[in-house]
Amino acid sequence: MKTKGKTKTKKDWLVGRWETWDQDSQVIYEIVKRGLGLKIRAFDKNDGEEFVVSKTKWDRRSLTFEIYVPSTKYQTRNRLIPISEKKFIQEITFWEPWKKVAIPK
Repeated sequence: MKTKGKTKTKKDWLVGRWETWDQDSQVIYEIVKRGLGLKIRAFDKNDGEEFVVSKTKWDRRSLTFEIYVPSTKYQTRNRLIPISEKKFIQEITFWEPWKKVAIPK
């Protein structure tokens, strides 16, 4: 697809407002162009809580960033892989504290 005489790139495909394919999550991503890069806004569509987005990086194939949710202290590393102008695949890594409940004998 062409825009102003240029072919849209996978990076351009990510610009817009996104939600999960089956709408089973309250999280919304809004992605806009900012200079040569991309800026992400992430929030809960039910209560409006804004998430802290950091370490955003585009590597010509995927967009990576980290999210911190203040109310729950939930933290993720996200990777968005554009498939088409209307679809991406998201890989998520999350941090979860564990505690030892038994010591081997």
